[in-house]
Amino acid sequence: MNPNYLKYTYFFYLLLLMVFETKAQIGGNSSFTFLNIPSNPVTAALGGINISKTNKDPNGFLQNPALLDSSENILLAINYLPYFSGIKYTSTTFVKQFHKQTFGLGVQYVGYGNFQQTDPAGNILGQFTANDFAITLSHARKQGNITFGMNLKLVGSVIENYASSALLTDFGGVFKHPNHDISYGLVVKNFGIRLKNFTPFDSPDLPLDVQMGITFKPKYMPVRFSFTGHHLYKYDITYLDKSIIKKDLSGNIIETKVNPIDNIARHFVLGAELLLSKNFNILMGYNHLRSRELSQQNIGGFSGFSIGFLFKTKFIDISYSHAGYNTAGNLNSFGLVCDLRKFIQ
Repeated sequence: MNPNYLKYTYFFYLLLLMVFETKAQIGGNSSFTFLNIPSNPVTAALGGINISKTNKDPNGFLQNPALLDSSENILLAINYLPYFSGIKYTSTTFVKQFHKQTFGLGVQYVGYGNFQQTDPAGNILGQFTANDFAITLSHARKQGNITFGMNLKLVGSVIENYASSALLTDFGGVFKHPNHDISYGLVVKNFGIRLKNFTPFDSPDLPLDVQMGITFKPKYMPVRFSFTGHHLYKYDITYLDKSIIKKDLSGNIIETKVNPIDNIARHFVLGAELLLSKNFNILMGYNHLRSRELSQQNIGGFSGFSIGFLFKTKFIDISYSHAGYNTAGNLNSFGLVCDLRKFIQ
């Protein structure tokens, strides 16, 4: 057996052991949570998370660094997501080979717009801005049918004169079957250290995540399915607002509990890609956590569901997604992938 394969595998198992010993939470207790927003329309349309789809997409390494090795040389991707309340989210990725080694560079930016600045008495002093950013350098290496990858990320948040930053890493692996259209992915995301906090008393958790996924296409079906698990290091990922205490008519506190089956289902995302032709695919997804956390009781809606398309041309791939969040509003995202070799030849 290849000694490099054993070395990478041992390191990955050691990293997983460290993660499972780490206490972390979701739902208002983490910083840099913009990293959990789907960075491109294809991922958004497939339910918001996908770490096992190997299709030469330069956006893939932001989900799993091991997907970088499946990308072609000299690709540029630009994505735009007009978020809620006028927030603008953009991401750009670039993939190129150097000395037969594939590297990726990604930039994510979230602009929250302008805010009115006042003193304690309410007098207007001017305006200030707020934004989040992440700069990612990625590299992947193939060992047989398994690809190992690593992202190194500098992330930061700026609010007026206050700033917070961290140095994070993603470690991922992908196994692609040599004879069948099936691939498995595993990734540990946002594992790292804080460089600076907003204040000396502020130290929220990092948005750590452990994800596993599978993507497969049945031999005689024009559909590629994806099944992805997230936050696998923690059983209960239900967000309950501790500031809201529910009481019955007698004044007793009502303990809110989630059905175990429902709690397990919140860990998984389903995606399907309908392969209509070589140049046009329809994408669909369902995110149970998003559906349960954002849907309103007794009101039907699109929460948790998503749909989109991928249109491929000789020079540019165009993608679009529409993701359901709440009856108050849903999200659209747009993306372009350019094969720069076609323009420079």
